[in-house]
Amino acid sequence: MQVSGNQVSGRNDVKERILRAAADLFMARGFAGTTVREIGEHAGVGQSSLYHHARSKGQLLAELHANFSGDLIGLLEEVVASQTSPTIQLRGVVATIMAVVHDHRAVATVYLRESYALSDERRAELGPERTKVNAIVDLILERGRSSGEFRSDLDIPLTRLAILGMCNWAYQWYRPDGRQTITEISECFADLAEAAVLGGRPKKAGGGRRKSPSASVAD
Repeated sequence: MQVSGNQVSGRNDVKERILRAAADLFMARGFAGTTVREIGEHAGVGQSSLYHHARSKGQLLAELHANFSGDLIGLLEEVVASQTSPTIQLRGVVATIMAVVHDHRAVATVYLRESYALSDERRAELGPERTKVNAIVDLILERGRSSGEFRSDLDIPLTRLAILGMCNWAYQWYRPDGRQTITEISECFADLAEAAVLGGRPKKAGGGRRKSPSASVAD
């Protein structure tokens, strides 16, 4: 991810520092609890330089979302374009998201937790980018179902929600110094995702199939 690593990708060093500072503070204090002045102080830049690069903290929040979304989509598109089976691609999606949570925790947290603070205009602009992630996962699941590699009764929207929810929620509890490494967690999550799409559906105590939930799924 651009704002958490060493790559600048066209941005100058000052803007990069401002974005990293904003991500760190938004994660620690929340968007509402952070001021523009604090971002400048954390980045080590003066107020005139700060306002030259960012008119408001809302602008910084939108840029963090746009950068994160674009980078994540690029990584996932590499996975889906690989000449591998749907099962391996699905595991690749899980590994990619978990690696992002580990390597770029601040930006991932801002993206997943602070989107409520985006303006209506910015939310509308970024909406299509967010849905691309869903579309990539849906494509992999559909390929697996159509080829017979995955279960024929696979509910694609519901399965995608389960897998992405499992991975995305990790930002809430994952700690680099925790009991398990990110690789171990990623492997466990990938195993769970694989079992969900390959395994048979569980049976009730009486031997019958479980009924699919009747509630509609909101994408």
